[in-house]
Amino acid sequence: MRNLFISFLFAPLYLLSCASPERKDDAEFGKWRPGEMEIHHIYTGRGESNFMIFPDGTTLLVDAGDWDPKDYPKMCEALPDSSRRAGAWIARYIGRVNPFKERVDYLLISHFHNDHTGDSHNPAPSTTGREPDYVLTGIAEVGETIRFGTVFDRGYPDYRHPLPICDPDVDNYRAFVKWQKEWFGTRQERFVVGRLDQIALLREPERYRGVFSVRNLSANGEIWTGQGEETIRYYDLNPKNLEGYQNENTKSIGLCISYGPFRYYAGGDISGSLLDGAGQSVNLEEKIAEACGRVDVCKANHHAYLDAMTEGFLRSVKARHFVIPVWDYEHIQPSVMSRMVSFRPDSGDKIVFPTNFPKVLRRKYTGEDWMRFVCEEDGHVVVKVYDGGEYYKIFVLSAMDERMRIKAVYGPYKSSAGHS
Repeated sequence: MRNLFISFLFAPLYLLSCASPERKDDAEFGKWRPGEMEIHHIYTGRGESNFMIFPDGTTLLVDAGDWDPKDYPKMCEALPDSSRRAGAWIARYIGRVNPFKERVDYLLISHFHNDHTGDSHNPAPSTTGREPDYVLTGIAEVGETIRFGTVFDRGYPDYRHPLPICDPDVDNYRAFVKWQKEWFGTRQERFVVGRLDQIALLREPERYRGVFSVRNLSANGEIWTGQGEETIRYYDLNPKNLEGYQNENTKSIGLCISYGPFRYYAGGDISGSLLDGAGQSVNLEEKIAEACGRVDVCKANHHAYLDAMTEGFLRSVKARHFVIPVWDYEHIQPSVMSRMVSFRPDSGDKIVFPTNFPKVLRRKYTGEDWMRFVCEEDGHVVVKVYDGGEYYKIFVLSAMDERMRIKAVYGPYKSSAGHS
């Protein structure tokens, strides 16, 4: 067994594609250091939440879901336990890793589903005297202890594009944002697709100029073309796109984060298709991937459900590693797993990192070839990028308690997407 500690600055070349992880179950995840970027995929079993610390300490929280139906038998285990709701666990996690404790610079809501924002029908406490009051669920519960600088979502300012939004969960979220703005000075901005400077470093921008950036890829079915700040608004191409059932996932916000040669993609639950002017179906996932290009690490779209992670998407992003935020047994789909690993057949390397892989499913699929490429451990999955973005490691932390215990470390890996 290799020693857990490997110098970030002098990583031996023979470790740059570790097939076997380093393990040390009693070690705790260390504090962020300037120059590092951390991407935390937080597991609660009740929704999705990603917390990011950029190289200069600027922070971004993407989503904080809490969906807890009592009549759905395929929910994964709530962790650390059920003594608190998901929003409280997320807030406490942020408090442990955030260099600025209760202050988070940016909040981004990828789309309006309650496993990303919180379910206002949850049996959770409500505020009193806030005009309007709201249920403390998901991001609203996080906001009881965490303060945000700037908020982005797909609806601001009028919540009418591409169609008016009528959803009690969105009303609950908007009441939370209103309170944050009035009492804590939180700002709210329209998320502008195509921009490269809207989510910017706030503490030492000059130090990382030309090295770090966040590209706004998509929102509301509008997708960056890959050229300048040019976009295509796919909902506007055909009036039939505004008829009948509206797929909220098609409206997800997508980002590509670059740090030196390292690149990371996250696109909410983007999946599904719209019609172009000629009535032909256009897969939005694939259009986003074409604009984004190659990445080192990819957060799986729509939890790697059957309608996501298409061949066209995978062919364009060419990701070396995938992270799947899991809260449902159905997020582990053999056909999708097989498809993901088939595009990165690195010999012996782990490619897919689910935040949860129920034991009954591990036993069920143990003989599948794609299982060789799936991380044996699950929990919070943290991508740590360092040395100017040249290298990264993937940590799996126990979600069973709040000790931040390291279950395994994969890597270091040499970043390569930005060199393509």
